[in-house]
Amino acid sequence: MSAPQVTDAPARPQPGQLSTPARPSRPGRTLTLAIVLQVLISAGDGLAMVALASRVYQSSHASWAVAAVFLAVTVPITALAPLAGLLLDRLPARPVLVTAAAAQTLVALALIRLTGTGATIGLSVGFGLCAAVLQPGLGAIVPQLAGDTGVIRANGYLQAATWAGFTAGPLVAGVLTAAGGTGLALAGVAAVYGLGTAGLRALRLAPVPVGAASGAGPAAATGHESFGRQVSAGLRFLRADTEAGLLVLVVSIMVAFGNVASVAEVAFAESVLRSGATGYSVLVAAWTGGMLAGTLIGGLLPSRRLALATLAGTLAAGTGVALAAGAMTLWQAALAYGIGGTANGIEVVATRSFLNHRVPPAIAGRVFALYTGVLFGAASVGMAAAGLLGSLGPRVLLVAAGSGGIVAGAAGWAAYARLRRQHGHRDGRAPRDVG
Repeated sequence: MSAPQVTDAPARPQPGQLSTPARPSRPGRTLTLAIVLQVLISAGDGLAMVALASRVYQSSHASWAVAAVFLAVTVPITALAPLAGLLLDRLPARPVLVTAAAAQTLVALALIRLTGTGATIGLSVGFGLCAAVLQPGLGAIVPQLAGDTGVIRANGYLQAATWAGFTAGPLVAGVLTAAGGTGLALAGVAAVYGLGTAGLRALRLAPVPVGAASGAGPAAATGHESFGRQVSAGLRFLRADTEAGLLVLVVSIMVAFGNVASVAEVAFAESVLRSGATGYSVLVAAWTGGMLAGTLIGGLLPSRRLALATLAGTLAAGTGVALAAGAMTLWQAALAYGIGGTANGIEVVATRSFLNHRVPPAIAGRVFALYTGVLFGAASVGMAAAGLLGSLGPRVLLVAAGSGGIVAGAAGWAAYARLRRQHGHRDGRAPRDVG
């Protein structure tokens, strides 16, 4: 698919302004393919995590092995965020993404043959290394995929596809594992990632605006900078753009508290609500179903309300968890979780769209890699805290998790309103986006 060459790079937006991304000439086919690929890749991720956890538990019967697998996948995403972002910004996006997906396919094929606990954990690191590139890369290229659909609506579709894939992946893992063990499940992972690799090769991206590589502001300058400053460009951008930095900070706090809830909800369903494993499944399904609906709703947001949607979504997601903590029946908790999940879905689309609009193309990979790494790091902190505080009981942990999200959203709202007032005073006009 050919696309028109853009001859003028957008100027770096000032605080409170959103830039207009480049658009391809035939967005429908490109975006549709990207949505299908997002379903495949997310399903492969969910399928892989279930298959790996089952494999190491069957071979070791140790919970530490399951935790080690999860850490082997998630730690590289956080640790390698700066380098992965620089790679995405320095090389053409499509070949980098294709290589990462192909490498994931090879890792899955190797895991079919190597079945020991140590080998499984070691090779799981390979999934993490590839995800460190794929996760932020797929977020950074959204402006090149969106076309006439628009970045916000495209993010809504793509995030809905992500949650559809995450929902399908574990279900497929259960079927394949029951039919032929974890080896068959990992063969399914290889097949899904292989299809994703082929799809990424066929994906045609709109060109980055001319001049974007040379920078769109101080944070994007690279020609005379040291390697260290190039790697840290994403962090410097978030420090300089106070509104974008604030949103990432607020969301990361909410994610940390949310993962306290993800650990506590197992015991909450089984020991408090007395609903067993079925109750836990209902709670998870209520949240993910809400996420799916929320991402589609988020795609309808106006661009001037993205920051407020992020903050309101964070506050409402925390409220959903807090309401669930006070539930006396499973269905009350599920309803509260559905509300929280919907708010979380809106927040995800709003945050990603805000960054897509705001970040100069020359450093988009580094900013999205940092954003992804911070969220995975926050999730790890939340799960570790839940493990240390487990003696407090699941209901108390859910109250704390929900309260943390509420406080983060409310404090972020107050800080954002103050920033908008400051910007309005400096520009000599009243702020328009504070409520």
